[in-house]
Amino acid sequence: MDIINIDDLSPDKINSEFCRSLLKDIKNINLCFEFKSDFTNTKNIRDCVLNILDILWVSPIWQRRFVLIVDELNNNAIEYWSDKGSINHMYLKIKRYDDWININLEVEDNWNWKCSKTAREMEDLRNKKVSMWFDNHKSIRWRGLFMIITNLVDELYFKDSNKWWLIVWINKIISLKSK
Repeated sequence: MDIINIDDLSPDKINSEFCRSLLKDIKNINLCFEFKSDFTNTKNIRDCVLNILDILWVSPIWQRRFVLIVDELNNNAIEYWSDKGSINHMYLKIKRYDDWININLEVEDNWNWKCSKTAREMEDLRNKKVSMWFDNHKSIRWRGLFMIITNLVDELYFKDSNKWWLIVWINKIISLKSK
C-alpha cells in the first residue's frame, strides 16, 4: 500500500500526471492518504480521488458523487472525531474489471474528540436517524453523513480500530458501461 502524505502536497502538484504515478496496477489500487485533521486537506484528497476516477473512466456523475462522499467522510472525521492537527487516514481501494469497478473507501480518525462514538454507537445513531427522517427530509441542508452516504453507496459500516480509533467504511460497485 502506497502512503500519500497530503500535508506535503501543494494543490498545483495534484494533477493527472501525479495521480497516474500513484497507480502501479490500474486493476488493483491500494492507497492510503495520511493527513492532519484540518479542513484545508479535504480539497487535496478530493482532487486526488477525482483524478484517479477520471483515469479509470468513471462517469462524470459518479466522479462528482465520489467528491461528495470523500468530502462527507473526511469532514465528519475532522469535525466530530478528531482533534485539529491530529493524523487521520483515508484508504482508497479499487478493483477494476472489464466493465465495472469496486470502490472501497475507508476513513480512520483518531477518536480524540470529547464526544467521539464507538462503532456500535454510530450504528445505533444511524438506525435512529434513518427511522426518524429519511423519507420526509426535503432540505438540501442538514442531511448529514447517514443520508448522503446511505443514498449513494452499496454499503456503509462502522468499525472500531485496533488503535482505538473509529473507521467509517463504504463500498460501491459502479458500471463502466454507462460512461
